[in-house]
Amino acid sequence: MLIGVLVTSVGATPALADWDKTNYPAIQGTISITEDQNYTGLSNISLADAMASAEAAVPDSKAIYGKLSVINGYLVYKVIMMNDDRGHSKVLVDAGTGDELYVSDVITKDSHKKKRNYDKKHDKKIKDYFKGMTPEQIAEKKQQFKEMGDAWKSLSLQDRAAMIIHFMQMKMQWDSMSEEEKDAKKVEMKKKWEEYLPLSPDQKKQKLEDYVKSLKN
Repeated sequence: MLIGVLVTSVGATPALADWDKTNYPAIQGTISITEDQNYTGLSNISLADAMASAEAAVPDSKAIYGKLSVINGYLVYKVIMMNDDRGHSKVLVDAGTGDELYVSDVITKDSHKKKRNYDKKHDKKIKDYFKGMTPEQIAEKKQQFKEMGDAWKSLSLQDRAAMIIHFMQMKMQWDSMSEEEKDAKKVEMKKKWEEYLPLSPDQKKQKLEDYVKSLKN
């Protein structure tokens, strides 16, 4: 999925790998959720609102991913933040008021690699992707990935939120697809991604903005 590749581009894969592994303090929100309760539609704020609150709490970082979750029995938005050095942190935002409830310490990319549970599967995928390339080609691809990640972070908060919501909806559809349909979708997204990579930074951003506009039509 394109959103997954975009998150990879900004170096947030370790943050997603630890999505449900973080030990949070005893936060207290405003919307109580019982075990196994369906909380769809219970939030009083949008994902964009939550991302804005998170960016206000961590002004040196951009919100690059977020979704509704239940922590300590309360409905919150978990938001992944990324700074210019690719250090990531997580913010919990009250789904009722939009207030920031918790901000984690920043985890740097290098410090995360030292952890035992570092995402080795992702690491292997990256190595396989670069297999057979010359050092110059690898350097060029890495620069293109960085530019793609920068283009993603440079989108307006509303556009980032719109894309996240769209691809979460696509993920739900993905689970009901046949293997043939999944393979076709993978080919389609890979082709789109390969078309984006060689573009200039400004063109990359424009392509992403155009994609968001197409979602609204």
